[in-house]
Amino acid sequence: MAAGDADGANARIGFIGLGDIGLPMAMRLHECGHDLMVWNRTASRSKLLAEQGVAIAGTAAELAEACEIVCLCLLNADAIEAVVFGPDGIAEAKSAPRLVIDHSTISPRDTIDFAERLEARIGAAWLDAPVSGGAAGARAGSLAVMAGGRAADFEVAAPVLHSLGRRVTHVGGLGMGQTAKACNQIIGFTIMAAIGEGFACARSAGLPPAQLAEIMAGGLGDSAALAEFRRASAAGEAGGIKGLIEAYIDLVGGHARPDYAGKLDILHKDIGIAREIAGEAAPRLRLLDQVEAMARSLNSQ
Repeated sequence: MAAGDADGANARIGFIGLGDIGLPMAMRLHECGHDLMVWNRTASRSKLLAEQGVAIAGTAAELAEACEIVCLCLLNADAIEAVVFGPDGIAEAKSAPRLVIDHSTISPRDTIDFAERLEARIGAAWLDAPVSGGAAGARAGSLAVMAGGRAADFEVAAPVLHSLGRRVTHVGGLGMGQTAKACNQIIGFTIMAAIGEGFACARSAGLPPAQLAEIMAGGLGDSAALAEFRRASAAGEAGGIKGLIEAYIDLVGGHARPDYAGKLDILHKDIGIAREIAGEAAPRLRLLDQVEAMARSLNSQ
């Protein structure tokens, strides 16, 4: 189903990658009234959407043939390679979608490679549009969306992106969305490590971290990460940003929690992307060096 001049407001949307972020993003598109079809390599992840009446494709190629726009939210570049160019992948579709929007976090180099190969194979355009805001932001439609690609492709994607994000920005050409996301990750990871260190200092002096978090609300040291720590603490939730900050508190206090062993691979992947970008421009990321060392201490227990 070649899309031609289809726009994102009326196009059928395909969504591939129903993980912790992708599933609420897909649900958000459905709730916003988009005509949606989904596919996931682990079929059970589609169950909730199927119960809501969302169409389920049998393969990525089948989804691509049925949709004008295809969104991806996958773990890494290897997963994208398999879904797009592997057997029954998007590149094997008998008719091409107008546009692929990639919400995954990968390197700008891989983005450009995938975009050029897919356009050469089936004529589909590519927009890199990674997001920030976590599962809560995905559910609320309040993600920050950073898009790279042609302006005309961004205009096609805009109705889809605005359903997902409160702040949607066309950053520039292909790969620039991924560049913005990598810089976002440097700042976010550093802030979470700094919160952990500050809270460890507070705890050692008898000031509970949860109390300090409330005291800091609205102050210069406040942040979206700290706001999420407060929200999750009030809700009695574990894991996520709150869990990572608590793991940093323990690490600074001399105890590396074993429950985080092997669970920070995505963080290290994102740090690697940032280092690849920085290596081309040659800045020294001194704070990131420290954050990476802290994360490795947790990840390798």
